[in-house]
Amino acid sequence: MPRPVRRPDTSFLSFRARVPADIVDAVKGLTIALAFPAEAGEPEHVALVRPGREVKFSLRTRNPAVAKSRHGIALAQLETRWNAIRSGPRPLSHRQIIALSGEVYRLFVERFEENPGPPEMWAAVKAFNRAAREGRISTAPRLSAEEVDSSVAAAEPWHPDLTGSVNSLPRDTTNRLEAMESRFGWLADWVLATHGVVTDGLSRVRLLDAVEQAATDAAWRLKRAAAGDYSPDPAAQRFPAFALASVAPPPRATSRRKADVSLSALVEAWGRERQPRAKTLYEHQRVVRAFEKHLAHDDAAAVTPEDVVAWKDALVATGKLAPKTINAKYLTPLNTVLNWAKANRRIPTNPAQGIRSAGKALPRARDRSFTAEATTILKAALVAFASPGRNTRETLAARRWVPWICAYSGARVGEVAQLRGQDFQEVQGVWVFRISPEAGAVKTDKPRTVPLHPDLIRQGILEFVRERGEGPLFYRETRARRGGKAQAHPSKTVAGRLAGWVRLVGVKDPNVQPNHGWRHLFMTLCRAHGVGEEARYFVVGHTKRDTGQHYGEASVVALHREISKLPAFKVD
Repeated sequence: MPRPVRRPDTSFLSFRARVPADIVDAVKGLTIALAFPAEAGEPEHVALVRPGREVKFSLRTRNPAVAKSRHGIALAQLETRWNAIRSGPRPLSHRQIIALSGEVYRLFVERFEENPGPPEMWAAVKAFNRAAREGRISTAPRLSAEEVDSSVAAAEPWHPDLTGSVNSLPRDTTNRLEAMESRFGWLADWVLATHGVVTDGLSRVRLLDAVEQAATDAAWRLKRAAAGDYSPDPAAQRFPAFALASVAPPPRATSRRKADVSLSALVEAWGRERQPRAKTLYEHQRVVRAFEKHLAHDDAAAVTPEDVVAWKDALVATGKLAPKTINAKYLTPLNTVLNWAKANRRIPTNPAQGIRSAGKALPRARDRSFTAEATTILKAALVAFASPGRNTRETLAARRWVPWICAYSGARVGEVAQLRGQDFQEVQGVWVFRISPEAGAVKTDKPRTVPLHPDLIRQGILEFVRERGEGPLFYRETRARRGGKAQAHPSKTVAGRLAGWVRLVGVKDPNVQPNHGWRHLFMTLCRAHGVGEEARYFVVGHTKRDTGQHYGEASVVALHREISKLPAFKVD
């Protein structure tokens, strides 16, 4: 009989149990939320776990009796989840989605109505909810009943005009789904896990929208309560009770055509087989939904090349998308899904094959120079800790170090934001950091080793790393994502906050991409100061230009020699 276990590296008791062999592959990449009530003086606790061949997590208690109780609760909840996984994903009705979102509304009201805190806290919650809903930020601080304060800290740079600051951020529908997952994915996981429901991708997207509305309704109610208004909230009456028995089961297939050739079914099947990253899957789902909306139907077998051309022409006609964007962000994902469907005998031909946008690129409003903006950001980074406000130490550390590391390495902001103390090592007498898929997403899925520029060492980066220890440098490990596809990595939130912060410190030009400008600047400086082409490709992780570059590994001593050719930034 499984029981709580002790680990040598913590005083908390832990849970450990094997995943049933028949569903090991099916649970790969899932996030499972396990909820435990308050008991014997221990507060309520929600554990997010990522199953492999085993489920392992901390029970967050040193009390053997509470640990035993939580162990039994976890076993029961996991068994419910295993059975749901065996039954397969099931679509949710509109009524059920609203009912589930009502539990989110009640979660916040019941937790905070007695002592709601200051109105400003709920104003910050609403601001981030809206920013995510409107696609104004690519990531947002995760919303949960335990982490409401993170919205307050993250919104500090937006004051005193919170609404105006959100409105000043451009809308970008390509960011919306990622932002909604980052902000509300945990709550969606929690409410689905509470009922042992495994749903499909389209139902999840609709659930995220409903959770956002419910959380915003709750924030309105609690903001009024914080100001002394406890009058009844009409929104509380709009949520029906959730009934699992009425979940619509997947339709029984009477033929291949009816069961498997809807566009949405194809992208779901492609995702199950290919197991892409969370962002990649959702981007493909987003594109398929957009194509379905254009067609006004979802029958993949009825799609013709003329339909795809008409959609491409409609995208061109908006005047807002460059040909490169149309090809990479719209036509390529659609072609990928339909090509998979053709290869797997779901449809006879791929109607998107060979269709591309060949128009001219949109004129640039300015060149890609990032020098002035870099100086502004790096100067502000040096004094990040001087005005902490209500920001966490991790947020301030990200402002202080992420821009400087990017400036001297050309690394992507997300790659730097996910760095851990253990990624910094001394190799052959050279201090380096490793960008590795073990820490989080890497675009190429390949690790690389980057030497530290001497100026970073002079500024004290190694002392900062030693102080932080082996774990994440720029976010709290207790808030780290423990799941895969359902929830964004916490470094995404760090990157999103940095993008908002640099706008506040003086980078106002909407034509500048502050989180990507570092790569352009780094490559420009490398060319100007004679850094070898092969060395700079190794450092930034760009694709090799010729076959010879695929052989052998780069010497860190050689890379350090090349990177040291770059002069220190002068920002005083």
